[in-house]
Amino acid sequence: MRSFHAVSKSGSITKASKLLKVSQPTITKQIQLLEDFYSINLINRHARGISLTDLGIKLYEITSNIFDLEESALNLFSSNFNVHKGSLITGTSGSYYIIKLIKEFNKYHPAIKLDIISSNSNDILDKIYNFEIDIGVIGKPFNKNFKSNIFSIPYLKQKIVIIAGRGHKFYGKKNLSIDDLNGCDFINREPGSETRRILENVLDKTNIKINPVMEVGRVTMIQAVKENMGLGYISEPEFENYKDVKKIYIDNVDLFTQAYVVCLKKKKTDNLINAFINTAKKVI
Repeated sequence: MRSFHAVSKSGSITKASKLLKVSQPTITKQIQLLEDFYSINLINRHARGISLTDLGIKLYEITSNIFDLEESALNLFSSNFNVHKGSLITGTSGSYYIIKLIKEFNKYHPAIKLDIISSNSNDILDKIYNFEIDIGVIGKPFNKNFKSNIFSIPYLKQKIVIIAGRGHKFYGKKNLSIDDLNGCDFINREPGSETRRILENVLDKTNIKINPVMEVGRVTMIQAVKENMGLGYISEPEFENYKDVKKIYIDNVDLFTQAYVVCLKKKKTDNLINAFINTAKKVI
């Protein structure tokens, strides 16, 4: 079962082998023994790797609970309620959200290994639900994804700015009204982007119509703006004085992202996660 859980969590037999520090054939054999003993199929094996069967998905939910409890017990024994060692998998929808927090956390807990996974807010939240990430710092995701088993605290607010490339009629502007955006070509962020959701809400409320010309990730959006294919939008801390791209403030609406620190409610008392949450409260 431990081998099955490691493969399910990591997504591959190779990664599970490194995680458990046993050989790949041993991992494969143990899962086969489990499947043969109960005459079941837990994992589909194919050229692209592995995927869980419906039964495997249900078992993974159970093993996640089992090994979470085991980890809690080990934390209790090894740390005596203090945080001396261990590792945390963190997720973020923007590096600017989390770097300051990690720097502060490392100051007090230098022996803790931190891994960072970057994606959009909703994907990070899905990975928390699936036990792939311990704690995240994200923009507020779609309400339907913000389930009751999630613990969250507000973290940082970040202003959203419009960006324009050299040659665009707004390139020399420092400030605009939201009305100035009416009818403009825009490079849209990908679905799941909190920055996009907030801008679209403001546009709807003010009855402003923009013309989305493409839908891309942040890096591609900046390049498209630089090529003067349309306006873009970005949280101000993400802006890095890009060559031939200027940031512009919208001065007649409140346009900002609100970051949250999030984890599963049942995991918020785990030693390391609780320490991370307390660090966030200090930063706030």
